[in-house]
Formats: sequence, structure tokens, C-alpha cells
Amino acid sequence: MSTITIHLKDKEEETFMENLLKKMKIHFEKEEDDFELTEEMKRLIDERKAKNHTEFTPAKDFFKKLKKDHGI
Repeated sequence: MSTITIHLKDKEEETFMENLLKKMKIHFEKEEDDFELTEEMKRLIDERKAKNHTEFTPAKDFFKKLKKDHGI
């Protein structure tokens, strides 16, 4: 059995592919992204939003800091 992963950009493409695969009688499974933020994640986001954002931090630097501080 082979597996093919398809990344669809919107609901319209998803519906199109589902209908196409059904008409071709090809079995498929959808993986749902049921990702929920933990309370700690929400708290960190809220803290970050509350900070003074007058200085620009490049995303690359911010992600390095996240990795260093939180192991992300």
C-alpha cells in the first residue's frame, strides 16, 4: 500500500479532491489538524502581545530566542 500526502490550499480544493477520489473509487483518509494551545502557550502569547513593540525584532532572531529559551 502506498501513501501520498497532498497539501491543499483551501476548502474548495479539498472538496474537489475528495469528490475526484470518490469518483475514481480511491480510498483516502483526511488528517485533521486539531491543534489546541495549552494554557502556558496562551499565557506566553498574551505576555508577548502586552510588551512594548517599538523595536523591531527580525523573525529569525525571535525564533532563535524561542528555541534557546523554550526548546521549540
